[in-house]
Amino acid sequence: MITTVIFDLDGLLADTEPLHCRAYQTALWEHGVSLNETDYAEHWVRSGKGIADWVGMHCLNIDVHALRARKSEHYLTLLGSSLRPMDGALELLHALRGAKRIALASSSYRDAVDGVLAGLNISHFFEVIVSGLDVARVKPAPDLFLKTASQMGVTPSECVVLEDAEKGVLAAYHAGMHCIAVPNEHTCHHDFSKATRVCASLAEITPEFLDSLANDLV
Repeated sequence: MITTVIFDLDGLLADTEPLHCRAYQTALWEHGVSLNETDYAEHWVRSGKGIADWVGMHCLNIDVHALRARKSEHYLTLLGSSLRPMDGALELLHALRGAKRIALASSSYRDAVDGVLAGLNISHFFEVIVSGLDVARVKPAPDLFLKTASQMGVTPSECVVLEDAEKGVLAAYHAGMHCIAVPNEHTCHHDFSKATRVCASLAEITPEFLDSLANDLV
């Protein structure tokens, strides 16, 4: 039986990937370095790598911690002006409340996660929130989802993960969890072959739909 729903955040509940990209672009441009949207989408969104990997790959002499802090400043500013939920996100959270236990697992840093949750006023929906600094490895490794299940006191087979990107689907698969992929315009070309189901939007998902997953093999 599916008792627990684990949500991703960026690109799934909130349309924030373009904001992350713009924040990194601005922070890097302050060092005279450019970052295009395609590179961001492949490096961060699809592969799950971070700024330290990107700086190393490009042999840049930049303090990664200072750069990441500057990016955070720009990102939080952008949240104040441009944050919006993905279609069906708020409605689904309300529909699941009381019907399923709800958690959040995001590879993002906690300050970024908290900024989105506060901006959308949705933190109260989640029993457990796990962010990127809470585990040794982020997606596509399964650590985030396994830690979330452990903190919720449930087994992986009781969980269904909602994800928008290939790295998240792989993480859920390797965690032994059901996964519903909900691609967006930035991830529609990803490989979702390891997902239990693929939905066009969060509006397709209901508690009854989630219960039907129990008959599917992970």
